Amino acid sequence: IETTAAEISEFSEEAMGDAVVCARGICVLADEESATDELCFLDEDDDGNLVGMTCVESTSTEPSTLSFDYLWPRALLLGCSLLYGTNFPLGRIMNDALPASATTSGRMLLAFAVLSPFLLKLKPHLGKTAVVGGSFCAMGYLSQSVALVDTPAATVAFLGALVVIITPLVSLVVDKARLGWRDAPQTWIAAGLCLAGVAALELGGDGGLGDVGVGDFWATMQAVGFGVGFFFTEKLMAKEPDQALPLTAVQVGMTAFWGSVWALLDGMGLLGGFGGNDEGAWLLNEATRAQYAMPGVFLSGLGDDEVLRTVAIAAAWTGIVTTAINRVGETTGLGKVSSSEASVLLATEPLWAAVFAGLFLGESMGPQAILGGALIVAACLMTSVKPQVLQSLFGMSEEEASDSLDVDGDRNPSAPVRSVNSAGLSVQYVTPTQKQPTASSTALGSRKDL
Repeated sequence: IETTAAEISEFSEEAMGDAVVCARGICVLADEESATDELCFLDEDDDGNLVGMTCVESTSTEPSTLSFDYLWPRALLLGCSLLYGTNFPLGRIMNDALPASATTSGRMLLAFAVLSPFLLKLKPHLGKTAVVGGSFCAMGYLSQSVALVDTPAATVAFLGALVVIITPLVSLVVDKARLGWRDAPQTWIAAGLCLAGVAALELGGDGGLGDVGVGDFWATMQAVGFGVGFFFTEKLMAKEPDQALPLTAVQVGMTAFWGSVWALLDGMGLLGGFGGNDEGAWLLNEATRAQYAMPGVFLSGLGDDEVLRTVAIAAAWTGIVTTAINRVGETTGLGKVSSSEASVLLATEPLWAAVFAGLFLGESMGPQAILGGALIVAACLMTSVKPQVLQSLFGMSEEEASDSLDVDGDRNPSAPVRSVNSAGLSVQYVTPTQKQPTASSTALGSRKDL
């Protein structure tokens, strides 16, 4: 027997503990009293494998926009985005003084030390996939660090936002997700805006293609690493939302591991000048080893050298505050807002990066860079738009938008809208006038046999 969306909404109030909020590679349990937009529940196949999510309208009453309960989680997420933005100029500052491998491994080892207690809560069956996803996230962090050696911090931040088209592509390849124009118009528009933004950012200068450098390649690879990593980790967190911080600890731990491997090879002089290393085999030199290797990268800041003091402060800030503590704050605020709101607030990260790059580094952005950055941020915002909004805007009928068939093989105009979210998870949106398909939802598991 099919279950109507109204029945889903009524039942979901009793099963709110199963609802999740997902944004940018993180999923957490939704807060029952704070979910005011929609509730999203997991869809599983008969073998218990995650196949997507079903989102239904919430019946909760939205608090006043001036109330503390409304403002604090949104302010927290915006603050997290602001803090993430400091990573880019500070990374550039550290790379100007020390080999990138040394600063990256140092900050990540420090971040892992802070988050390591959460590893004790990691469920063993998640370990293998968590390591794979964490290794891709490590690729993102390490590529970002290499890019910051000779590429403006704002440019690296904006190119990192290409993650919004990487994750749906991974979903298409791995999960055969529905990514046609009718199913996911927001993804196609975001991709177009992103590509136009990259073109303006990279080709808008007088040099055209000649302005594109190796750093731009690594800035793009950061998006590939984060995009694939987010795909794996969000699927894990969606099914196990109480594992957000343990899985984050794995991500940071894998980044610290691969960063240390990079530092070892770089410090032995085996990578040549890769990553801006002008010191050669710095691990084999007692003086440079004392300053660049752990814990010297931090202890050297206690001396009289102002440059090393700045590097030590930046490494501690990016390791403890913007990597470890910031992720705790992000998971705290995420469960109290909708996925679309969270995506919008976190999409401001490259804007903050550009602001801080101007303040800390004196970087300025020309008209083409401003245009390119604006288009890329618009692409990030577009991924938070629900597909049915765009389907209505472009005059698609419900029949054209759903592609769903009834038991007689005819199109079903009351079928839910199916699409893909920004992390590549398949999502279906149900309204009170529609019926829920027979595919089961975790939150509705006890009703499958009705």
